[in-house]
Amino acid sequence: MNRTRWRAFLAGMLLLGATGVAAAGELLIAHGLDKPPFVFGSEQRGLEVDLMREALAFKGHTMRFVHVPNKRLQVAIQTAGVDGAATVREAADGSFYSDDFITFENYAITRRSAAIRLDSVVDLKGHSIAAWQNAYRDLGADFEAAFKPDPKAAYLKSYFELPSQRSQNLMFWHGRAEVIIVDRTIFLWYRKELAKEVDTSGDVVFHNLFPRRTHFQVAFKDRRIRDDFNEGLRHLRETGRYQQLVDAYIK
Repeated sequence: MNRTRWRAFLAGMLLLGATGVAAAGELLIAHGLDKPPFVFGSEQRGLEVDLMREALAFKGHTMRFVHVPNKRLQVAIQTAGVDGAATVREAADGSFYSDDFITFENYAITRRSAAIRLDSVVDLKGHSIAAWQNAYRDLGADFEAAFKPDPKAAYLKSYFELPSQRSQNLMFWHGRAEVIIVDRTIFLWYRKELAKEVDTSGDVVFHNLFPRRTHFQVAFKDRRIRDDFNEGLRHLRETGRYQQLVDAYIK
């Protein structure tokens, strides 16, 4: 490389560093398993997927993705060779975490006919429960203290964390769990979809045991890709496009 080209190359690299913009390109992003309307199995669609794709596209990035079990999402960057992992919780693992990406509103839901009274997390003890993988980490300190993994805990015979939220909802509607702990939107989606194969017409009660919303982020391997994504995510929110995508699935 001659001196003129070398100077041009250095100038370009300095400009890239000054602007903080990562080179655009195709990124491999890990998403969880089936959890409509956020992710539809291997169909490469869903609210989470669309939001991710459009936020990355704001800075010229494209996305292809791989499904991994929810339990492996948190360590996908370290173990699965991906550029990012969507809808995880921030941890001190060396990854670069985005602003809040997806928010879930979780409830403990029971059949009205069961007449189960739930005023606090403590009241869940003694009931059969269907939750998602790693739910114990996402529902607050009281829930984690009560249901964190413990091979000696008696509750393990009646507390189930399932990798598929379809299986979780089926477990509830088939009567194999008295309580389902799930995001309201996901529950309502499956209630409609599963009506084709199981009776989902019974009245239910939403118990608000988890007052705070649960916010999830995206973990990235590269800081500048994370910054590009945050900028795109802010653009989606400010322009109303984020809510348009939500409404397209929910309404």
